[in-house]
Amino acid sequence: MPVLLLLVAGVLVVASMGSGAMSRLLDIRLLLALIVLDMALLGWRMFAIFQAHARRARLSFRRWPTWITAILALITLTMHALPAYYAAKAIETLGIVALEGGGRLFDDREGRDVAIPEPSHQPEVSQGERVTILFVGIDYGPGRAHHLTDTMLVATLDPDSGQAAMISVPRDLYGVALPDGSQYNAKLNSLMSTASADPARYPLGGLGTLKATIGELLGTRIHYFAAIDLAGMRVVVDTIGGIDLTVERTVNDPTYYDVVTGRVGLYLPPGEHHMDGALALAYVRSRMGAGESDFTRAERQQQVLVAIAEKLTAGNLLTTLPGLLDAVRDNLTTDIPSARIGDLAAEAHEADLGSIKRIVLKPPEFVTPEPFSVFGYILHPNLDAIRDLGKRIFESPTVVTP
Repeated sequence: MPVLLLLVAGVLVVASMGSGAMSRLLDIRLLLALIVLDMALLGWRMFAIFQAHARRARLSFRRWPTWITAILALITLTMHALPAYYAAKAIETLGIVALEGGGRLFDDREGRDVAIPEPSHQPEVSQGERVTILFVGIDYGPGRAHHLTDTMLVATLDPDSGQAAMISVPRDLYGVALPDGSQYNAKLNSLMSTASADPARYPLGGLGTLKATIGELLGTRIHYFAAIDLAGMRVVVDTIGGIDLTVERTVNDPTYYDVVTGRVGLYLPPGEHHMDGALALAYVRSRMGAGESDFTRAERQQQVLVAIAEKLTAGNLLTTLPGLLDAVRDNLTTDIPSARIGDLAAEAHEADLGSIKRIVLKPPEFVTPEPFSVFGYILHPNLDAIRDLGKRIFESPTVVTP
């Protein structure tokens, strides 16, 4: 009866919450409660099994009923041990990924001297407060010991309207204003590394300086930060069974080289494509094909992120969770406290991913290129246009098209 009652209660909960109930599996409080409930139910069932046996025969391995009871007990133990193991593994992963205001970026890799401070402001998304997160992609491929933030993307979600936007910030942006009002006379993708190495000049540290600088550029507060090892995206995509994308125009990059598979060249004709991890990684990395650039690559990166999110919210999170935990633990770092990840996941699940606004700060509206400066190819920000975009997005309850 307890098992039947719990099954009925579970069905009712899932029916009332829909597939969004799966996002709550990222809530540490729920995971702890499930472990306690699982162990309590295990104790009840084991007691019932042995009580039923004791009413009919003594426990003795010389008697065949004892072997049946032992097999039933082992099956029951396994049924309860596996969910408890994966729940404990999820709690451990959340604790590793969400560094809780301590630890360093990708602690098992070279170039890990970027400290992760606790966020100063943490919005209550469950109460309708807008949340803004800076995503950075860092390439730790073979032979790379640096951590340039070659991919920088600001994502914002308004829980009240369910609308969201993504803004790709160019890595070659030059001369942006720092939190103290001075200019950073280098490319933006080097700021986190530079600030981490000079705490006297940059008291906010590498991560804090980058968040504050991009927030100042867009005229908003960036609450959280998440970094992904770009090579780890391959594992994530493979774990969830690949992603489906619509390629709008031909991608033809004969110079692309995959250091893992040794594959040379990338060719994708327009149309629908199912991509595994290697192909998705090539899609977000390639930029040397005809008509391609950092800006078209940024558009593709946004497209892949949305496709991953759609796959995870399609109701298959439970089946992919075991492998996904390993992929996320090894390739993602964030300053989002683990206790808040569940609420964020639930709100993200309710967002209208199909209508998310995808914006790239590209010329001529938002940046002005200078191809042959003494610093190489750089982009000067058109501050008025960028600030106007920021006002329309971050100061409005509804995200609008730029």
